[in-house]
Amino acid sequence: MTDQESLTDMVRANAERFGGTIGVRRRSGGSWLDVTTREFAAQVHDLARGLIAAGLRPGDRIALFAGTRYEWTLFDFAAWSAGCQTVPVDPDAAPEHLEWVLSDSGACAVVLEHSGHRETLRRMVDRLPEIGWVWQLDTDGDSGDDTEGEIAPAVAELTDLGAEVSDDTAHERRLAVGTDTVATLVYPPGGDRPKRVELTHGELLADVRATITACAPLLRAGNSLLVLLPPVDLAARILSIACVYTRTTLGHLPARTDNLATELGVFRPRVLVADSGLLRALHSSARRRAADEGRATVFDAAAAVAAEYGGGRRTLAVRLKHAVADTVVYPKLRATFGGRCVATLTSGAPLDPAVERFYRGIGITVRALPSPETV
Repeated sequence: MTDQESLTDMVRANAERFGGTIGVRRRSGGSWLDVTTREFAAQVHDLARGLIAAGLRPGDRIALFAGTRYEWTLFDFAAWSAGCQTVPVDPDAAPEHLEWVLSDSGACAVVLEHSGHRETLRRMVDRLPEIGWVWQLDTDGDSGDDTEGEIAPAVAELTDLGAEVSDDTAHERRLAVGTDTVATLVYPPGGDRPKRVELTHGELLADVRATITACAPLLRAGNSLLVLLPPVDLAARILSIACVYTRTTLGHLPARTDNLATELGVFRPRVLVADSGLLRALHSSARRRAADEGRATVFDAAAAVAAEYGGGRRTLAVRLKHAVADTVVYPKLRATFGGRCVATLTSGAPLDPAVERFYRGIGITVRALPSPETV
């Protein structure tokens, strides 16, 4: 690792060497749109130019107050390209927590998701004199705010604004960022006023590389990974960055999305990143659905075989039963995850060992997200 290495270097390198590779798939209007590594790098660059044009300086802090979505990762890399630091905020944070993070971090800009977030910020902004810029990702909120139609989507607004900044100026800002430059502030959960942790580009890079090693061979070009965890979860965020580095096709989706099964069926992830509670819920839902269809006995028998097989008991009898269930029952269970999923990376409380063995038995390995070493 050199002194001038930063998190944005690989974005540019991938665009130059593998520009046609699908780096990200973003959800838009109910569809999934492919974004090549070249397109992603261009969007990061244009958004960074917008931040520079707006007046943000190296070292300025930008709070990202939004849920799991493509624009979160886009703003992360754009802010770093502009020499700024990002401050993740839980999209469901209580107002008191939001105010504490914004005040303690000294954030001068906020990227929020919708008009509800804007209204929450409006009630406290008089107590936050550092904030000079507020950008909103969505403009179709339902708060009844009369100014809603006057708000331009953040990405489009900043991209247009950045047209006045030369490419050379933007590249100079990006190249001035080094290994020891602070990249982000994080607030580990716990307590009303959690203490902030400042992480440099070098520290995050070390965690990204450790994650790539720990998750091999799941992270590689040609695989796809769908993140359902909020980016405020540092391990999930590092994994997203690792996808950019390895050219693993990355997608983002809030866990509370309506018709989650349909979305999984369209995206068809190879790897799913979710809270362990979701896996428990999917297991219970499959059992209830089988009972409603009068197939509870068949499901329970197939689940028992899966648990045996996943637990390593593979006698001839178990293998024969597993082969039958793998033809009749397990494909329907795997379809719940999109049909191509071979692994899930989870956060939260560990799964019951029997449920973990069940998933392994149907062909989906359950692993805990690698813990960041820097926090």
